[in-house]
Amino acid sequence: MIKKNELVYICSPLSAPTEQQMRENMKKASEYAKLVVRQFHCRAIAPHSFLPAYLDDRIPEEREACLAFGISVLKLCRAVIVCGNRISSGMEGEIRTARECSIPVYSLWERPDGIALARTEERRRTDEMQICEENILQQR
Repeated sequence: MIKKNELVYICSPLSAPTEQQMRENMKKASEYAKLVVRQFHCRAIAPHSFLPAYLDDRIPEEREACLAFGISVLKLCRAVIVCGNRISSGMEGEIRTARECSIPVYSLWERPDGIALARTEERRRTDEMQICEENILQQR
């Protein structure tokens, strides 16, 4: 689990249909970081809570710079905490990078008595038909 003073990465949606909604998502990212710090006494960073104030997410080169910065910070972290009720394309990349770097990925659950983290695992679903075909081919 998260240890005191460890650096953790907050992964939450940024993109939104309007600039106002994007600003709200930036604020939520900042709030998630504060919640995690209070609960786990760690250091939480959410680059998307402040970078879009300086770099425009709608300009491809600036978006790429933000994503690259986020990934470089993520690689310094001891855990990634996924927040919110959807996974954006940027979040998918962050989660994939965390798994490639063997950084644990947790989902944040908001409860009336506080927050909790649940470890997430990458699951690959194997189609039963593929298993049958593999067995048949191996038996020939």
